[in-house]
Amino acid sequence: MYRPLAHSGRAALALVALFALTVPARAQSGAPAGGTAAQQPPTRAQVSAQLDANFKAIDTNGDKSLNAAEIEAAQARSVAQAKATIAQRLEAEFARMDGNKDGQLSLAEFKAAAPDPKTAPASELLGQIDRNKDGKVSLEEYRATPLANFDRLDTNKDGTISAQEQSAARANK
Repeated sequence: MYRPLAHSGRAALALVALFALTVPARAQSGAPAGGTAAQQPPTRAQVSAQLDANFKAIDTNGDKSLNAAEIEAAQARSVAQAKATIAQRLEAEFARMDGNKDGQLSLAEFKAAAPDPKTAPASELLGQIDRNKDGKVSLEEYRATPLANFDRLDTNKDGTISAQEQSAARANK
């Protein structure tokens, strides 16, 4: 039997736990919510204190337990806050893209906002591939790393990378 409330309750509690793991790190590092400063991992005491504070905020009737209505209300508040944050970000991004500030995006404005593809400098790539450091890349040098990677993934050495070998390689990353 499907129980949406049970699933939403677990999701709300998971969100609460996630919030508890991220807020102390921001507070400790002094970084803003979108933080650019190096963040320190939270201590167990910080996580515990944040969980207690979150629990108290969700326990609106103060009975020291969470019922389905309180969890649902907390989840609704969390969703509303997330929607507001997303709306602010979208509006800021739209304003940034709207070059002539007419409240509409033309195709030219939309394209202008697209990031340019980035490439590494040719000298850097040459330095990585040119194994004998003669300033040129031979066919053997060009093929060496990709074929070594292929051989590493082809664990049964049959000349083909099977779906199982691909999965194993992804799992080992």
